[in-house]
Amino acid sequence: METQSEDFSIGCVLSIKTTLGDEFQAQIISYDRHSNLLILHILPKNLTVVSGAKRNIRLLKANYIKEFTFLGQGEDPLDAKRCFLDLNTLQAREESAIRQAETEAERIGVGVTPEAQSLFDALSKTLPVRWDRTTIVVMNEVRVSSPYLPESVSGGTPAANERVRKVLEFEKKRLQSRNVG
Repeated sequence: METQSEDFSIGCVLSIKTTLGDEFQAQIISYDRHSNLLILHILPKNLTVVSGAKRNIRLLKANYIKEFTFLGQGEDPLDAKRCFLDLNTLQAREESAIRQAETEAERIGVGVTPEAQSLFDALSKTLPVRWDRTTIVVMNEVRVSSPYLPESVSGGTPAANERVRKVLEFEKKRLQSRNVG
């Protein structure tokens, strides 16, 4: 559909049909002329917007609009007095994401081979593990040093030692069969 950028002024409420068959009503939050991209606040079916309520936002290339009808001009969708941000929730989500990223980063060995990382990952599925430079530490007592063979296992109780050896043997066989096949 051929549209003029004036058709997409901020705050306009439109009924939109897309080339993909979607039909919805939305208020324009922003329009970027260069990328031909609309940022839309999808309105609830009853067209009433509750202040402070969560919003569904959609990005839509204007080329995908098959047809639209102007329903009216709404209030400024970016008015700071009407926008609600729960900063405590946002901070908690940020802190959680940072903790998750740090935890995932600690699971990646630095200066180890892909095989060593695979062995670490296999051990971590059933046992608590961490890296101590290039040594895998299992249950804070059993240590597996390079070349990460069952004979490289040291420390810990005999039962813990045996369990780590069995997992290493199994994982080594699995890796070898994957490389052969």
